[in-house]
Parts: sequence; structure tokens; C-alpha cells
Amino acid sequence: MRTNDFYNIIELVKSDILKSEKEYLRLLKVIGNNQRYDFLSQLSIYDKNPSATACASFDVWRERFNRTVMRGQRGIPIINNTSTFQKVRFIFDVSQTVSIDNNVNEVELWYFDWSRDEKTLKDMIEKQGYVASESMTANIYSLSRIYADESINELANNLRIEDNDRNSFIHFIRNSISYAVSIRFKHNYPIDMENVRDNYKYLDKISLISVGSCISNACNNIIETTMKMTRNLSVNQVLTNVC
Repeated sequence: MRTNDFYNIIELVKSDILKSEKEYLRLLKVIGNNQRYDFLSQLSIYDKNPSATACASFDVWRERFNRTVMRGQRGIPIINNTSTFQKVRFIFDVSQTVSIDNNVNEVELWYFDWSRDEKTLKDMIEKQGYVASESMTANIYSLSRIYADESINELANNLRIEDNDRNSFIHFIRNSISYAVSIRFKHNYPIDMENVRDNYKYLDKISLISVGSCISNACNNIIETTMKMTRNLSVNQVLTNVC
């Protein structure tokens, strides 16, 4: 696939997302489940395999996980920016792979365990000088403020959001981040759909990239920090038990 073809497809994908709030929520689910990819790649995942939860290249599946892509599977195109010139490469979701030689080789994906990891969210909030809640919904929303408010305010300035609408718009972006993060944490976040509808008017093909990138970056920071802290906690617990 040529890069021009890739970008032409992305334009069509943006049109689909802008058709309804329902499609916007589907995009947020993709962002939450694929936080390690940039927003442009997440748009392509939304288009080709919106149920994807763990994507990697053909070589990474083989070399790191001893898995291979099943015959006939179509890859998800993304832009490779690591070289001097942009080029399209392909990634595949774990559901498109099988163990090499049919050996039992399940991929162990990180997951949020409420009973084990709830305290981690509270610690992340309290380390920033804020008071954590007993509500997971409230804590996730607080994390969206802590990790993204600076970027959200810059976004509102760049989009020239009017003063009367600014608080509603900021809540819209925080809500979007919280909803996407909650998807990854398997938490039923009660997103404010009236707020989504009120602010959907600000989205067009240009602003969607800015809004999506802001949400994507915040989700990456929140989820990756949570994953790192819970893994460190697990290691410390193992060491404690061994000693």
C-alpha cells in the first residue's frame, strides 16, 4: 500500500466517525484497547479491526511470542515513521495469530484487577497532591484531569472554544479520556452522553486529529503508568514472599 492510499483511507475513516456519537464511542474503545499506538494508527485499527486488543508486526509475533499470523489474515496498515521516508507497514491482532507448531502458547495480556490494582489508582492521585475517592469512576476522572488538563486547555485555545462553552468542552475531553481508559480497565464508565452531543459540533476532519491525539496521549500515559506500577507492586510482593 502506498502512503497516499493510506491517507486517503484515513480521510474516509474520519468521515465515518463524524457521522454519529455512536461511532465516536467506538473509536474511544479502540483508543483504550490499543494505547501504545498513536492516534493515526488507532484510526486504522478502528477501520480494519475495531475489536483488536493487542497488535504487533508479523516479525514481532514470531520472534517475541513464538506465534505466527494465520493464513489469509489481512494486516492493519499503519505509518512507519522510524525511517527517513514514511512507508506503510502492517500489524496484526493477537486474534489473528496462532502458536507456531501448534504448541500451547497463550499470550498473557495485562489486565486491571479491581481488587488488586484499585489502590494503585489512588496512589497515582495522591502522589500528585490530590485526594482519592472510594469511587473508581471518580478516580479515573481525576486521573484524566491530572494527566491531561494542561493539554486539554491548550487544545481548547487552539480550537478557539468560546469562554461560555469552555468548561463543557473540557469536561467532554476528560469524559472521553475516562471512557477510553475505563474500556482498558474493564470498568463501566457512565459517560455523559448529553455532554458528548453538545460538544460533538466542534469535531470536523481537522479538529478530530487534534482532539483524538490529546485523548490518545492521555490514555497512553494513564494506562502505561498504571501497568508499570502494578507490575512493580507484583514484583515487590513476590520478593517479600520469597524473603
